[in-house]
Amino acid sequence: MTELNLGLRPVQPGKPIEPQKATRSRWKGPLVSFLLSLIVPGLGQLKNREPWKGVAIATALFAASALAAWSRMLLTFIGMVFFLAGTWLWRIQICVDAFRVARRGTQSKKSYQQARTSFAVSGLLIILCTVVPSTDYFLRSFKYFRAFKVPSGSMCPTICDGDRIVSNMYAYLKTPPQRDDLIMFDFHSEHRALYIKRVVGIGGDIVSEKDGVVLVNGKPIAARLHSPICGNSKAAAQPSSEDLPRFEPVTVPASSFFVVGDNSANSNDSRIPGFGFVTLDQIKGKPLYLYWSQDRSRIGCTVR
Repeated sequence: MTELNLGLRPVQPGKPIEPQKATRSRWKGPLVSFLLSLIVPGLGQLKNREPWKGVAIATALFAASALAAWSRMLLTFIGMVFFLAGTWLWRIQICVDAFRVARRGTQSKKSYQQARTSFAVSGLLIILCTVVPSTDYFLRSFKYFRAFKVPSGSMCPTICDGDRIVSNMYAYLKTPPQRDDLIMFDFHSEHRALYIKRVVGIGGDIVSEKDGVVLVNGKPIAARLHSPICGNSKAAAQPSSEDLPRFEPVTVPASSFFVVGDNSANSNDSRIPGFGFVTLDQIKGKPLYLYWSQDRSRIGCTVR
């Protein structure tokens, strides 16, 4: 009788059968899927043979970024927190989903060869949804939003040294600032730093001083130090009349502004010879809120 060779390894008597070791780690595939989704959201799903799920994820993230740019939701503290926290939590969930699907082995059984066109098209769409938001054309829609760290206490207690602020860089494109508005402007210095001051006089106003107190059209400006300030801000030192600068009465030219810092005893502004007026073309934006401060009670405060 002819014996059949079934390819089975003969077992030696008295020796237990040992299970064969897996040739591939059970963690390698899931980790690769996780990392791919971390780098490019949706690629992990593509690796798991879920191409259209990956496209849906990438498209949804792109749509969320476009909505944030269109709605200008970042101009409010709540909007910024909601967008940033929501986006990162969503991205983490996408990575976890890719890892779990690969770990369970529940991905589609359809091979890459069987659906080559759908995999190629979906992969291209996923890459485009990731690349387009990083282009200059798309980023221009976010130029209204900028964050800064304040290196001076000239506006304290409204904005103090070390505070981090968010500004609307389009605030004065259509409407010029009015009295009492905060502005950010370029002083035309070599390092091109932006200054923050408060407008006290606009075109046509007569600005003067009496005993160090700034008068606009004969009336003293509002004392910002006594206005309600959000949080437990450091109070600026109460200046004596001798500490405040003196200047001759001036008439503010058209399209120009006389500016003063809220910390009037420690501010380089239009009262100082050589500083002069701020012109409309120098104005770059408006501070909106604090997104970080050494005093935690001030985080999220609107600045006025």
